[in-house]
Amino acid sequence: MPTTIDRITTNGHEFSEPVVMLWFSAQWCGPCKQMSPVIQMFESANASQLRVIKLDAEEDFELAQVFGIRAVPTLVLLERNKQLGTHVGALSYNELDNWVKSRVEYKEE
Repeated sequence: MPTTIDRITTNGHEFSEPVVMLWFSAQWCGPCKQMSPVIQMFESANASQLRVIKLDAEEDFELAQVFGIRAVPTLVLLERNKQLGTHVGALSYNELDNWVKSRVEYKEE
């Protein structure tokens, strides 16, 4: 069975949700800690459309290299067949929501 990381490429993902957001962070990162509740609220509000995968940029350095991660926090949006965007730095809930919605067309349920 493929691991979470094996199911992710720069060209997309193989998860049931239409969109995956990779959240590259680090244990020592203050802005990453500040974003944690924001990311959790956002993921809960968009659970049927989006999966968030938190990755430690130091532990998952191979995947971080694949995506060119040079700073944390960094968010990477992936659709099943393409990369939708990358954002470096902390965001408020509204900023995160606007950033994702500007790149993703959610389907009505």
